[in-house]
Amino acid sequence: MNPRLLPFPLNVYAQTLALASGAPAELLHFGVFDTEAELAEGYPAAERRAQRHLLTLVLPPPARVLEVGCGSGSLARDLALQGYEVTAITEIEEEWRSACALPGQKAQCEWVSLKEFADGRLFDIVLLQQSSQYLDPLLLFSRAAALLGEGGQLLLADEFLLDDSRMEPESRPLLSNFLQLAERCGFQVARQRELGRQVAPGLTLFAALLERQRAAIAASLSMSEAVLQDLQQALQTQAGKFALARLGYTLLDLRRGPVEALRTEYGSAGSFTLDEVCPLFERSFEVPFSAAVWQWKYGDGRGRAVCARQQGELIAHYGGAPRAIRYFGTPSRAVQICDVMVLPEYRSFVSRDTLFFKTAATFLEQQIGNCAEHLLGFGFPNARVLKVACRLGLYDVTDSFIELHYPREGTDARDGLQVRPLALASEDSRSAVSLCWQRMAESLQTAIVGVRDLDYLQYRYCRHPLWAQGVYESLAVWAEDESAPVAIVVLKTVGQERLLMDIVAAVQDMPGALTALRHALAAQQLGLHARITRAQSAALLLPGTQVHDLDIEIPCNVWTRGPSAATLAGAWWLTAGDMDFL
Repeated sequence: MNPRLLPFPLNVYAQTLALASGAPAELLHFGVFDTEAELAEGYPAAERRAQRHLLTLVLPPPARVLEVGCGSGSLARDLALQGYEVTAITEIEEEWRSACALPGQKAQCEWVSLKEFADGRLFDIVLLQQSSQYLDPLLLFSRAAALLGEGGQLLLADEFLLDDSRMEPESRPLLSNFLQLAERCGFQVARQRELGRQVAPGLTLFAALLERQRAAIAASLSMSEAVLQDLQQALQTQAGKFALARLGYTLLDLRRGPVEALRTEYGSAGSFTLDEVCPLFERSFEVPFSAAVWQWKYGDGRGRAVCARQQGELIAHYGGAPRAIRYFGTPSRAVQICDVMVLPEYRSFVSRDTLFFKTAATFLEQQIGNCAEHLLGFGFPNARVLKVACRLGLYDVTDSFIELHYPREGTDARDGLQVRPLALASEDSRSAVSLCWQRMAESLQTAIVGVRDLDYLQYRYCRHPLWAQGVYESLAVWAEDESAPVAIVVLKTVGQERLLMDIVAAVQDMPGALTALRHALAAQQLGLHARITRAQSAALLLPGTQVHDLDIEIPCNVWTRGPSAATLAGAWWLTAGDMDFL
């Protein structure tokens, strides 16, 4: 393979090994060192040893094999020479060219993704060597189930997260979650072997090879030495995680279970169209579907989802919208759960053998937890769904949502504050919003709050379909002697009332800003009400405010490992603007 034609970091691995051995790299995966003495044999020998470990698990020939992510094609060639009928696929053009040109190659090699690959006959074995981690697990299991007959083997050698006890994002899938998903998708574990500690010495060795060849590699691949130094450090860090069993290099022999007459297939956000989700949405919620609102919420790669099909029909969806947050003062990520849907004829919430549970658990396992993309999840489910989810061990309750109705008349002081229009859609408002958000974030160091900078506010309101209809209004509250506003507010028109969607200000400044806002609206014969989490409501209370319980409780995820419900209890700052359907 020509390292210059490979993507990063494969190009670096290939060039490092080529320079170290004086010959083109044959393999591009981890090496295994079963004994300390084997370190002297070098990295290529360790790679061949890792391949032998994998081959001990392959079902005997004759059998049809599909290798996904074939690298140089050497494994496909070796299997074909042993009597297997082999098809090897890859999405990387240079890997495909190299695999086809490999001396003695008898395997059929194709330049195609697993998603697009098609074959008229079933395979006996689907094999992935350090390529499954780059695939959506839902796609992997769905395609493997379609390509394998009953008893067929899905054989994996890859990196997995073994320990998720610390809050530290990790791109590799958590092994326990991966195996639970495998079972939901119709696979059982036949054999499992852990080689992480045998891999760790090789990463340290490879990092040393990279350091010695860094200048030559940088020159040959036209990249900076700083990038290579970062990669070297990452390899050393990774070696430590393998040595401590935080990460594992795991061999998995999974077997396809019985082929069901009504097999449920699971997919992610990109596996369905708007035309498919429309009938599911309307039959689930009994309200018209808005493609514009769906696009606003999930489009351009924003959305996360787990969906389910039977006989090609979309029958369930569990969605989420990512959100940048401040977690007790620290930048983090959360995902708002929304559009949880199951067609009425498939709707059941009584056990863990239901579509609701399986889609929900899969979403939580993939998206939320100490090491996931999102540390937290939150949402506004109806009481019935929340009760069932708590009983099934998916959620717990952290707070409730209340509504505040402010009196139109009153004598409370406004402290010289004035309410003026704010052009939220304009870049001219950036400095004002930034200052108010900075003050708000500093005053909520002991809470959890979604980021409310200009980029977020413009997305949330200015790009929402309701903005063009004039439903939202943005205002700023100013003190007479200040060069910047005290608060930014966004209102929604609800008849002769205004719903406070968002207020961006230091918590201590909110009562004064709300007083000024209430007076300004009263002068127009308009009322004001707000929604907020109960534990944070003191910041928005004014004399004479009426408090109404909305019978909406705020859940947190307890299915995967993350901050406990006790830690999160009463910590969320959520207002009406945090609700995706207002």
